[in-house]
Amino acid sequence: MIRGLGTALVLVAFVGLALWVFSPRRKKDFDEATQLPFADDPEAIRHLEQARASGSKQQ
Repeated sequence: MIRGLGTALVLVAFVGLALWVFSPRRKKDFDEATQLPFADDPEAIRHLEQARASGSKQQ
């Protein structure tokens, strides 16, 4: 009985975490977080700004 409840609890936690991670509202936050390793690199910042500018022109 206890193992079944533990499994159900882990399943609910997994589904909740998956919904949170793949939520469209969190995409901007996660996209910004992926760029953190390059925050101190001026060349990477310039490349990112160029990519954003060309992306906004295409839309």
